[in-house]
Amino acid sequence: MEFTELIEDFASRHKVNGLVGIDNAASLDIDGIIVTIVSNGDVLTISAEIGEPPAEGASVFANLLLEANLQSGVYFAKAPDPGPYFAMRRLSLALVDGVAFDTALEAFVNTAETWRRLLADFRPVAKAAAEQTGSPSFGSSGFMHV
Repeated sequence: MEFTELIEDFASRHKVNGLVGIDNAASLDIDGIIVTIVSNGDVLTISAEIGEPPAEGASVFANLLLEANLQSGVYFAKAPDPGPYFAMRRLSLALVDGVAFDTALEAFVNTAETWRRLLADFRPVAKAAAEQTGSPSFGSSGFMHV
């Protein structure tokens, strides 16, 4: 299936207006997360911003993201400073039909939502720990000691 066909099929099945694959790229808002889909002809790259690095404990959170890269089909990246973190996923266009795309996109958005929430929850905990001890107090697992 071609990229434009995949995007048009998705838009038709889900009644999404204005989703057009222009220059092999499309964006849509799913539950408040802007998802960008880009095709290089063979591979689809799906990406979404999950948030800015935390002021305190940034290296701990970055390590959690690096570990998560090994645990699912979603991987994480960071834009150059002072840029945000992104969740990303690649799919072979040759292996994706409408149903497989829907399944992959839903799993991707769920993962992006989870990490966006984890990052939001991480900020106040890391800040409180830094204020209390002068530096974040995280264990070897990356979680805060309480």
